[in-house]
Amino acid sequence: MKLFFILAAFAMAVSVVNGYSDDDAWRDYKKKHKLDYNIAGDDGRRDGLRKKIFLAQRERINKHNSESNNYLQALSEFSVMTAWEKKQFLGIDSSRVPSAEFLKSIPVFNSQNRKLPPNLDYRFDRCLPAVRQQGRCGSCWAFTAITPLEFSKCKITGSPVMLSEQHLVDCDTSNNGCNGGWYMDAWNYLKSKSGSAKRQLYTYTGRKGACKFKTSMVGAQVSTYGYVQSNNPAAMQSALQRYGPLAVAINVINSFFSYGGGVYDDPACDGPDVNHAVVLVGYGKLNGVDFWVVRNSWGTGWGISGYGRILRGVNRCNIELYPAYVQAV
Repeated sequence: MKLFFILAAFAMAVSVVNGYSDDDAWRDYKKKHKLDYNIAGDDGRRDGLRKKIFLAQRERINKHNSESNNYLQALSEFSVMTAWEKKQFLGIDSSRVPSAEFLKSIPVFNSQNRKLPPNLDYRFDRCLPAVRQQGRCGSCWAFTAITPLEFSKCKITGSPVMLSEQHLVDCDTSNNGCNGGWYMDAWNYLKSKSGSAKRQLYTYTGRKGACKFKTSMVGAQVSTYGYVQSNNPAAMQSALQRYGPLAVAINVINSFFSYGGGVYDDPACDGPDVNHAVVLVGYGKLNGVDFWVVRNSWGTGWGISGYGRILRGVNRCNIELYPAYVQAV
């Protein structure tokens, strides 16, 4: 892994020596992401503003990669976005987060007589659908609620199923659509109604609209759901083995948007809050470092084809505070 980062830094240095200019980098980035900021009468001001953001971000990434042996940062679609624009890709409603007193009341997950494998990874399980993109809608809570339910239903029937996040965005009035929500409330809504609509019958639009749900759309129903004991990595590992993927909440800071590989371990994300939901799909060890495998809802261009590794066992980014599971009927 250390050699990987050295080679990455070397490649960046070579590009400068060979005359690869800032203008070249900006042109290639826009071509890759199909961006065009040139508007008639704008005199290039918008393009200039985005280029300034891009170059500053590229400099931060290069600096990090030349100094860190833990995780790699990389350019992505977020590299030209302002802080306000990035915030649109989050979506946890902090007012719904359980209190510390409530977390203490959660019973210890019964992991007795359950031998934990050294690693577990559901990324390539046939019951886990392809990574999706929430877009500029704070609906990560809906994506995080739906994925474990899809997995659970598939394990029961033996056939993959795709369920609708848009159903939750439009119809779940206990949450706030593109303005945030909480995965436990989403499961409660689905259980209190008839279940979750099939994705092909209620497609994702990335914006809140009128509720169009009909019971004929249902592809899965919720049986049980609950929290796994907070700040107990072993309990989370046992729950992953027993139930499959878990819903978790994390605190995202700027460095997370440019995560490109390795084990993410920026201690600056260890603040008191959470602002984003992801799905825990496994755990393992890389070069002696324990990690969780998380599935994001930012498409395959982020991280490792839409997945990432986060340091395990120290509650990095608060990932071990609010783990939860769901089971389908």
